[in-house]
Amino acid sequence: MSKKRERLSEQIKELVAKYVVENAPPDIGVVSITRVELTKDGSRARVFFTVLPEENLEKVKNFLEENKRDITERIRKLKIKVIPKLEFEEDKEIKIMEKLWNEQV
Repeated sequence: MSKKRERLSEQIKELVAKYVVENAPPDIGVVSITRVELTKDGSRARVFFTVLPEENLEKVKNFLEENKRDITERIRKLKIKVIPKLEFEEDKEIKIMEKLWNEQV
């Protein structure tokens, strides 16, 4: 990944995380935006997240989808040429790493 894309991914991650902290309902649980993957042309951004308790996964996904327009408006303020289309996805890599860690302990 290029340095520019890496920096932009990090900025989007921080923006989404800040939005969640400021706007998510209190009953949604603890949400962590773990990473953002941008396509090479910057037209799509996959935003990965985790949530505790895990039962709130759908609530969080719905919250993010319902607020996609507001989040995109915040990204627009970064003054970038291409505003990426956002996709939200549970970060399953974290669960895999957790499982492997627990097996080794």
